[in-house]
Parts: sequence; C-alpha cells; structure tokens
Amino acid sequence: MSLGWYMQRLRAMSVSEIARRVAERLGRRSEIASLRRISRKPWDGTFTDVPKLPWRDRVPPELRKRLAFDAEKLMRGEWELFGWKLVEVGAPPCWHRDATLGVVIDPDIPSRKLDHRHLEHDADARAIWEINRWSEMTRMAMQSALNGDVHAIRISQLWLEDWCDRNPPGLGINWTSPLEAGLRLMNFCWFDALVRGCNDPELARRQEELTARIVPTHAWWIWRRRSFGSSANNHLIGELSALVLALARWPALARMIRPIQHVVNLLEHEILQQFATDGGNKEQALHYHLFAWEMCWHAGMAAGGFRPEVQQRLTLAAQYFVDVVESPECWDFGDSDDAQVLPLPLKRANAAAEFRGWLLNRADGAVLRFWLGEPPKGIKAAMRSKWLTHEQSGQAIWRDARWTVRADASPLGLGSMAAHGHLDALHVSLWFEQHALIIDPGTGAYYSNPALRTKLASWDAHNGPVPVAGRSSPRRMGPFLWARHHVKPGLEISGDICVMSIACDAHRTKRAVHVTQDYVEICDDVGIAASHVVTWQLAPGWRIEHERKNGFVCHHAESIPVHATLNGDAIEQWEIVEREASPHFRELMTTQAVKITFRGTLTTIWRKSD
Repeated sequence: MSLGWYMQRLRAMSVSEIARRVAERLGRRSEIASLRRISRKPWDGTFTDVPKLPWRDRVPPELRKRLAFDAEKLMRGEWELFGWKLVEVGAPPCWHRDATLGVVIDPDIPSRKLDHRHLEHDADARAIWEINRWSEMTRMAMQSALNGDVHAIRISQLWLEDWCDRNPPGLGINWTSPLEAGLRLMNFCWFDALVRGCNDPELARRQEELTARIVPTHAWWIWRRRSFGSSANNHLIGELSALVLALARWPALARMIRPIQHVVNLLEHEILQQFATDGGNKEQALHYHLFAWEMCWHAGMAAGGFRPEVQQRLTLAAQYFVDVVESPECWDFGDSDDAQVLPLPLKRANAAAEFRGWLLNRADGAVLRFWLGEPPKGIKAAMRSKWLTHEQSGQAIWRDARWTVRADASPLGLGSMAAHGHLDALHVSLWFEQHALIIDPGTGAYYSNPALRTKLASWDAHNGPVPVAGRSSPRRMGPFLWARHHVKPGLEISGDICVMSIACDAHRTKRAVHVTQDYVEICDDVGIAASHVVTWQLAPGWRIEHERKNGFVCHHAESIPVHATLNGDAIEQWEIVEREASPHFRELMTTQAVKITFRGTLTTIWRKSD
C-alpha cells in the first residue's frame, strides 16, 4: 500500500483504535498455537434444534427439482460463482484457487503474513473465498434432506473433511477474514441440522467428528478477530450473527466466548448503528443491505427475537428493501459482490426478487417462506404514481404502470471509511415496463482489477452532472477507503417533482425529476460558469440511434421504443459512446450511452413511442 493510503487509514481511526490494532497485530504471532490448543481440547458437542427446519411434507415441488439439478452439478465440480459464472472447481474443490483466473495461493503461508488485498498474478481473494463459504455443501445437504439423496451429504462431509485437512487453523488465505469464517460457521449450523435430520447413525458419527474439528476453532477465532472501530461495517454484523447462531446451536461455546445474550446485545447495538431510522443501510450499497439484513434475521430467529426497538428497525429495513429494489432486472447501487449468506432461494441469480416476493407474501417468495417461515409483519408494496422517500438514506422512488425511477441523494457511505460507497449522488436509474433502461454501472471486481473498480465507482461513471474538468473530492485512497467525503445531498419532493442538489468543490448542482405516466423529465441546473457532462448509460439489450438534432431513440427487442429529447440553454455537443458495465461481480460488458456536454440547464425527456 502507498504511504498516502496508510496516512489516510490512520486518519480514519481513533487513538484507542490504533492502540487496539497494534495489540491485535502483536497477538497474531501466537494465534496458530492458540488455535491448535483449542482444537485439542475436549468438545461438548451437545446441540439444540436451532435452526429449526421446516416440515418435509410442505416442500414446494419446484424446490425438490431444483435441488436435484443443483446437487448433480455441484458434485461434478461445476459451480456457479456469484450467481452467474460457471467454473470447474474440482471434486473436492481446490480451496486456495481463484477459479476465475486459475491462480493458486500457497496454502502453507501463515495467514498473518498474507495481504489478501494484493495476491499473486492479480488473484482476487473474494473469488477464492466464494467457494470456501460452504453454501454449496449446505445446498447438497438440502438435497439429501428433502429428496432422500444421502449420497450428497456423504460427499459434502468428505469435502468438509478435506477442507479441514488443507486449511489448518491460522494458515492460508481462508484464515484471513473473520467474516468469511462467520459465513462458514452459519452454513455449518444449517448443514449440521440437515445432517442430523436424516437420522442416519453413520452420518451422525462423522458429523460429530466434523463438528469438533470446525466449530470450536471457528467460533473462538471469529470472536478474537471480530471487526472493530472504523472497520465495523457489515463484517461485524456477519461475525456477531454467526456467533449468535452457533451459540444457540451449541451452548457449550459460551465457555470460550461469552454468554449468548452478551453477543446478542453487541449485535443489537450494531443493527441500530448500521441501519438508519428510515430503514436504509448506511453502507449505501443495496446488495449489502440485503446481505446484512439476512444475517441479522437468522441471528434473531436463533436468539428468539430481538428487543422491540431492534426488531422494528429490521422491519423498517425490510420495507426499505421492498421500496428500493426493482425486479427482475435489479441493478444495485453502491458496491455489490453478489454475496449470499445461505443458499435458500430457489435460484441464486434471482435472490433479490425472491426476497422481495417473500417480504410481500407473494407466490415468488414461496421457497423462502418454506425455509424462513413468515416474513416481518406490516411490509407493504409502495403506492403507485407517487414519490416514496427515505430521506435519511437519500433515496426517492417512483413507480407507476410504466415507469420506475430511483433517484439518489445519499451520503457517501458508513463511517470514516465509507468503504462500499460510490460517487453516485444525483444519479437516476430508470426502468421502462420492468426493463432496466438507465443503469448504475455496477462494481466490477474488488482486488483483481482496481482500475476498473475505481472507474465504475467514480463521478464520471454515474449520470449526475459532472464538470468537464472533473471533481477533486471525494478521493478513493484504496479498495475500501475514501477521503474528503461530500456532504449529504439535499432531497425535496414537491408534488410530482423530486429535487436533488449537492455542493461539492465549492460548486452547487441541482437536478429535478418530474414523472407522469407518459414521460420522465430530468432537468439539470449547473450554472453558466463551467461546462458539465451528463452521460445516460443504457442497460444491456438497448441500442441507440439518432432520431433528430435534439434527440435519439432507444430500441429493445422486448419493448416498444423509448424516445429521448434534449433541450437546454447551451448544449455544446452530444454523442453516442460505449461504456463499461458490470451486471454482476466479475462480469463485464459494454453498453451504449449518450454523453451530453452543456452549460446552464439541460432537460432530458424520456417518453414511450407513440
């Protein structure tokens, strides 16, 4: 890392956090010895019925078929990373390999000596961790439990034994992140419950051995290495949620960690800290909103519920998700690595839509209802033809029979680092008849292509007006670190018009969005002093053609055309360009965009073809 990164990282910390980090670093020297000592201690594997599994006679028929299809592919070593990328991982998988690049990281290096941000040959730690979260083993166990395919669980147990053999505690890339260990532990809780539910003595015997090898070391290490200070974001929520679930299933863990209520109290504090009072997650990344919410929900179910204030905040967070996400073509804002907690949806690629369906008690949420039971009470679909706002989180949404509009007036992100935020203030995403039309470009990758990630998170990658000369702030200092955060944009609703504004680099920009069933009108006011650029990036599947001097038309194979008209005081030029977009983590494609340079005001009117 550069000296500038270290300096800015220190500025993001308090004095007490710096002292704690120094102590933690020194403590890592004895970590392997401590983990080995814990692994040799006698283990009280007494377990409870947490998590509670649903009745087999209520299985949705489509779930049985899908589980059989998925398990067959998984056992052949054909996995689908991030919900879209087909790769060969092996059977058992190569646990230290970035399957997207074919790069293997030495498994014998002590984890404290590995920098997961900078791996050999541009390998991405997130791609390696993806196959080490054990959700595929949980998926195969579901197949065994619901379809009577005991072979799938036997294979899963063999693979987990192989994982333990090849990932001694404290060694290799898979012992560098306590969140990753937390996700493994959450999946293992479910895996253990599914195995025990098969009532097979041989499976139970092997499971007892696996539990003794996995649970004590994972739980102790997660507790010892849990996130804190400026790093206390969704990672800490995941770590604490995993510990609550594990403590509820194996109460004896409290002897080496803390009583479960102590950990629940810590998690409740983080829920109130990280979810705003209007329900939005302060990370300002839509996929992480669902990711963090799901982990909290599992922990709450395991703990028998949270105190009323916390339960109400999670209900508001569920309502926020229903309000803000659009399906089936979601296009998140902020960072997204397409992570999943547990493999509960029918299809992972459709997880956001299924969670939204479950929260609204619709048929497309039936599989999640089978696993999770009833959703939070009181979640409702938004009223049509009216702006719905979450002012603290800075989101405004309009839905009617034809248009969905999502306007972003959000702060940069959570805390001093704003780790998962993007420079998307004043960005507008637009859907026409449920087809994504104007998009947020996505995330790309975390570590394997830092230039792409920086580009897709920039002002220029979003469609809020940007000076031709650019902006000097905020400034990305590293993969998860921003300096000189912008102030929270203004957000006002006046009838059918949403007005957003931002002051950045001593210049104020305003955008007004007016929606009717016939058109969407977006008016930008930047003053006459400097030329600005607005770039409307279209979703994949749309193509642009010139229509006349001041407009263009957008065509889609499954939609009627959409016309756009440009009006303004001083439109200097406009052109059709190509831009990069990332629909899913590590997926990259090129789409068309219209780039307009102007001074003063620019009005873009989108309307259906007559």
